[in-house]
Order: sequence, then C-alpha cells, then structure tokens
Amino acid sequence: MRNKLLKPARTALTDCLNVRAGERVLIVTNPELMSMSEAIYIEAVKLKAEPSIIIYPAGEINGEEPPKIVADAMMSADVILAPTAASISHTEARRRASKKKKARIATLPGITEEIFIRGLSVNYREITKITKRVYRYLNKAKKAYMTSQSGTEIEIDTNNPALISDGNIRGKGAFSNLPDGETELAPTNADGIIYIDRCGDLVSKPTRIELKNGYIVKYENSPSGRRFKKVIENAMKIDKNKNASFIAEFAIGTNPTAKVTGVILEDEKALGTSHIAFGDNTSFYGGKNRSVLHLDIIIQKPTIKLDKKIIMERGKLLI
Repeated sequence: MRNKLLKPARTALTDCLNVRAGERVLIVTNPELMSMSEAIYIEAVKLKAEPSIIIYPAGEINGEEPPKIVADAMMSADVILAPTAASISHTEARRRASKKKKARIATLPGITEEIFIRGLSVNYREITKITKRVYRYLNKAKKAYMTSQSGTEIEIDTNNPALISDGNIRGKGAFSNLPDGETELAPTNADGIIYIDRCGDLVSKPTRIELKNGYIVKYENSPSGRRFKKVIENAMKIDKNKNASFIAEFAIGTNPTAKVTGVILEDEKALGTSHIAFGDNTSFYGGKNRSVLHLDIIIQKPTIKLDKKIIMERGKLLI
C-alpha cells in the first residue's frame, strides 16, 4: 500500500501546496496516520524541501487545540500538512500559523489511506470550475433555503462572504482541507428542521434536530440523537456558553469523485451534498462564534435555493 500513497502525497505537495526546494515542511500527525505522513515526508525529500514530522496523541474532538509544543513548531514552518484523527482546522494554533507565519496549511482530519488515494488523484482543475460556479451564487446570496428527501426544511441567513476551497493552497497564509472541493460561509442565523443524514460515527441514519435563532433547541430522542447531543453538550460545558450549538457553517460540496462513506473529511466534499457545522466559525469571513468544537453534519441530495435561484435539486447541480 505504501507505494500507492506516494503519488497522492506528491499531488498534495506540488499541485496543491506548490512546495519548493529549501522550504521547511512540517507534518503534524498522530500515530494512527503514520503511513500517509511517511509518504508525504518521502516525497518532500525528493522535492529537496526540509521536512519534519511531529507526532502527538490524537485529540478527542474536532477543533481541540494541539499541544503547545505542536503549536510552537507550526510557527517555524513554511508549509504544514496535518493528517490527524481530530481536526485542527478551526484552532488558534492553525489560525496563528496562517496569519502570523503566513504558512501554507493543508489539514487532513480523519483521512484514511483509501480517501488519501482517491481524493488526491482527482483533476483539481475540474473541481475549481465547479466550485467557482457555485461560489458565484452563494457569495451574493442573502438567504439559503434547503430541503431534503429525509425531511430537512431550513432557512439560513447567508450575509457573510463565501470562500472557495478547491485545492489551491499556494498563496501566503493559504489554508484548506485535503481532499478538497466546497464553497462555504459563516451563517448569521437559521431557523427550521434539519435531518442529519450522516455525521461520522455519531449519526448513520436520518436524525432530526430543530434550530431556532441559529441554535439547536431540540434533538431527536434516539441513539444517534443522544450521541450527537452529548458531543454538543460536552463542548458547551467546556466553553461555558451555548456557542457549540450555534450554526457555524453552511457549505456545498463540489468534488465529483468524493463519496459519502462516514468520514466527514470526504463526505462534506461530495458533489450532491451540503453540510452544516456547529461551533466555532472564526476561521470564516465574519465568523464571531468561538468554541472548542467544530462539528460538521451531512445532508444528502438536498434541494438548495439561494435567494430566488434554485441551484441544486435533489442533489443535482443545475448551474
């Protein structure tokens, strides 16, 4: 399997991050993900970069800060790749390295070898075309209306600027997930019903939650509903406020090769899906909601109307 990991590792380093000779490349990882980290290291050496690997125990929740020694090391790197079990995308450590160090950063939370190979063997030029088409509508929209076959009916205020996440992490301070393919923003409010179709191991069948004024106010009393509620409530205890239950992100997947498999990293990129997150949104334009948590949920085959324009119907892109 290791040889099959080398080509996608090279794609990440060259096509996405544009790593050059002499650059300091830091690979931040957990013991469970060493095979992919080693492949990235090998390819970075071939590019005559200066790679290092720092390993630490996996975090418990997405958005949990890495240890201080890891955060400090991130401030010494030109390029950072983070194949980790729990996401460090929406952490102060990542934001500080992006903003102050101007490091180019790719996070790969929950990545598996299969997703690494499949997701980084894609034509990113095609993803860019799709993402920009959707972005043009999302970026100017003031309202999003979404329904789904599972039962979702929600209205979302989308007043903040949108982002393009298409695998281009070449500019100073650039940041994104890999594999990539989405356009996203920080909502300012939301009201309605969401049926979560997938949320990693927490939710594997449609599970109802209700939002009012942007906050989750009701959870389905089922095993998946109780698991999901427990994660949100544990984060609220740490935050000492309700921020973990506030809508943090509204996004539309644009990667035609991504599949919904139960790994959020890939699920949220799949064309024909939308995802909503709860918790921290300070990584997005206009986002002011701070939390230890950033938890994404997947809505499959949605119908999405942005202002008066239907851009997706039952998962089929119409633009």
